[in-house]
Amino acid sequence: MPTNNNKDRTSGSSTVRGKTQNMRVRDRRVQIVRVLLEGSFQRKLGLREMGQEVNLSPWRLAHLFKSETGMSPQRYLTLVRLQRAKDQLVNSFLPVQEIGAAVGIPNPSHFTKSFKAAYGMTPVEYRRINLRIIPLHVNGESLDKRQSEYQGQADPYAGRSQAAKSGA
Repeated sequence: MPTNNNKDRTSGSSTVRGKTQNMRVRDRRVQIVRVLLEGSFQRKLGLREMGQEVNLSPWRLAHLFKSETGMSPQRYLTLVRLQRAKDQLVNSFLPVQEIGAAVGIPNPSHFTKSFKAAYGMTPVEYRRINLRIIPLHVNGESLDKRQSEYQGQADPYAGRSQAAKSGA
């Protein structure tokens, strides 16, 4: 006998533009698919394969997933891939094309277009704004030595002029 999953759904979740704000998922099958997508984001996954994992038809999985999360499984997979790419753009020096391929979007044009649609800027622009390079040596001193000397202070050079910072 089929169960009514509407009783299990979170009550009071707000929606913005038709999307569920609260991503709390009650159906275990949807949770399993989310874990599958997050763990295998670099692979090409179709609805049929996802549905087989939880013994649902592709259509039923797509309907259930969207009713629980507010988006299709493929959209969710794209967002997972883009989030991983965003992390790699900030934390690695890999070329943008390689990052796209590594997260499962091998077409550089499609990767850039999807990234810009999600974040409002291209991957190169995002990297330029957010990439942080931490020097290992400053004025001949090891960063480890400076960290231990100034531990607990936000910026040891705050308020000093450029000449004072360079040691002149």
